[in-house]
Amino acid sequence: MSKRAYIFYLLVLIIGFGIAYVSGIRFGTNNNVNKHTENKSINTNSLTDENSEVEGYWIIAVDNKLNVYKKDKKTIMAETDIDISDFSLKEKNMLQNGVYYENAEELFKYLESNTS
Repeated sequence: MSKRAYIFYLLVLIIGFGIAYVSGIRFGTNNNVNKHTENKSINTNSLTDENSEVEGYWIIAVDNKLNVYKKDKKTIMAETDIDISDFSLKEKNMLQNGVYYENAEELFKYLESNTS
């Protein structure tokens, strides 16, 4: 092959890698950061009952996972994947007995602090 052919293939290779690099940067930074932070947010509207006058939620550990119950401690509102095996002994005992939250906002602050 001639020198012109080698130079041509080398230029095509360099331009191809340049296009792939720029496309990768654009694809990798195109709103992916916002998607990950949006997935961690919790929708507070799903746990509020419009007919009830007073909110109230219990967090109780069942089989080392946290469950959210309504004020009556019988109706399950949500089953979480939060494992309490890494929590302190004091917090484990507290969660096995149940922790009461007056409103959904306090509840979500607690859940978000333990899912990060």
